[in-house]
Amino acid sequence: MKNLLSACCLAAGLVAAAPTAHAQTAVSFGARLGLNVSNFSYKYGDIPVGLSSEANYITGVQVGGTANISFGKLALQPSVLFSRKGSQLKFSGSDSSNPPYTTTVTYTATPKLAYLEVPLNLVYTSEGDHGLQLFAGPYVAFGVGGTGSSRLAITSTDPNLVNIGAANSFPIGLTIEYGDRQNPNDQLNNGFGGGFNSTPNVIATFRRFDAGLNAGVGYRLGAYQLQAGYGLGLINISPNDPDGNDTGGEIYNRSFQVSANYFFGGK
Repeated sequence: MKNLLSACCLAAGLVAAAPTAHAQTAVSFGARLGLNVSNFSYKYGDIPVGLSSEANYITGVQVGGTANISFGKLALQPSVLFSRKGSQLKFSGSDSSNPPYTTTVTYTATPKLAYLEVPLNLVYTSEGDHGLQLFAGPYVAFGVGGTGSSRLAITSTDPNLVNIGAANSFPIGLTIEYGDRQNPNDQLNNGFGGGFNSTPNVIATFRRFDAGLNAGVGYRLGAYQLQAGYGLGLINISPNDPDGNDTGGEIYNRSFQVSANYFFGGK
């Protein structure tokens, strides 16, 4: 609620700052190319005691088109984008039940979610057709696919385990699915029965719909526009368990964004 109120106040400030009476409306269209530096803000509902976790930023492209509907120093800029977001998630646990030896298992997963994203920004440009910019507005996004990779690493100071190959790191397949419930096979469903040379698979499920707020700064010079902002996801994209029960888990998209626009016919 605090984030929503802040964005509304910023938008209201943009409106107040720009006298629009008698301003002529102009419409132009352009191409947009940018970069997301994204992460998850997350909380797992049931994580085993002794298991640590962390989330790290990853990069992804955003590309699409933008309309610019200007009236004086204000403009509405709706866009339609292909946008890739995600995170690198790392889980690690150690076993010291056989002192003085310690065995550590680390699982790293990098889900990369592909969205069809529609942001609608209200943009204030200091000199109307050029100058410094402030922008804010909502976005909605729909998951259209995704890729990912993961890796399991096992290290040990126990010489008996080292001798049988416990000091190893090997890839694990990661499949991205969308739905309101977790896939019942959302686990290492291929097992390690075939030994370390086989490749098991993890299925990661996310809710398909996302929405949130964007805000940032930019600069407009003729047909060119450069913007930098932050995207705050407000929808929990963590699904329920396979039976439809709330897991208590929370996953929200977070992203720093840099984009460049070229408006055709822009001045």
